Amino acid sequence: MKKEDSREYRVMLTNGKVVYFTLREIQTFIRSLNVLFLLAILLCVMIWGEAQTMNDAAGFAVLVLYWVGCIALYVLLLPLWIAVHCDLWARFTSRPLPLIFATGPLVFALTIFASWFPAVPGSLVAVQGDGLLGRIILKNMIAAHLCEMTAFLWLYPQFQLARHRVRTSAAVRFVRLNGRSLPVDSLKLVRNEEHYLIINTTMGAVRLRARMKDLLAQVALSDGIQTHRSFWVATSEVIELRGHELLTHSGARIPVSRYRLKAVQAWLSVLGKPH
Repeated sequence: MKKEDSREYRVMLTNGKVVYFTLREIQTFIRSLNVLFLLAILLCVMIWGEAQTMNDAAGFAVLVLYWVGCIALYVLLLPLWIAVHCDLWARFTSRPLPLIFATGPLVFALTIFASWFPAVPGSLVAVQGDGLLGRIILKNMIAAHLCEMTAFLWLYPQFQLARHRVRTSAAVRFVRLNGRSLPVDSLKLVRNEEHYLIINTTMGAVRLRARMKDLLAQVALSDGIQTHRSFWVATSEVIELRGHELLTHSGARIPVSRYRLKAVQAWLSVLGKPH
């Protein structure tokens, strides 16, 4: 990730709430389905406000393309536009940049730019007349600001919550044994008992019909190690190796087979624990 993408920016909404985001976050947020749906509503509102003046299908089609182009250009420019204005604002004050100051100039510039386009294909007459341009700019700025406030007040918190859930789900790993899922970081000690595994976890002990190799196929060496054909111990449980036994925080002494002794010693060496 580039340094610019991870830099945090902040803007102050009209109600006084301060919103924090990175450039990458705001770019991802704008492409989210909720924001795209909000922009579709904005497009319908802007078209409906002028569609009554259209007398033919060609004029209506041009109107739709006009607003689609305006909103698409606005969406593409908005993240970098806000970032640049936040940087300029930070040179003069430590207070957060008001949102209307960040996006208002962009809406103003895009409205002026769009007013040069013809209202009818092949015509040289601009979409907006000079007498109406002032009202059009005001209308566009109000509509854009209401859309932005809706996005930051209601949609952005949901977006952040969804991203947090995804990151949390990705961070928590599970082992699945006989239809039962157990978090890897909750495992402490696993002991083989004929056709069953006695699994000691931070939430208590459980006895499941499974094989040791079923567990080993789902854990890494960083999670723990098999010290004996019948024992597996979690990394967080180990204190030190004494002879052919591992001392654990639970007070259990885990046997280490002669065959696995060197592997356990090398593992403890990597962890920096006495062996």
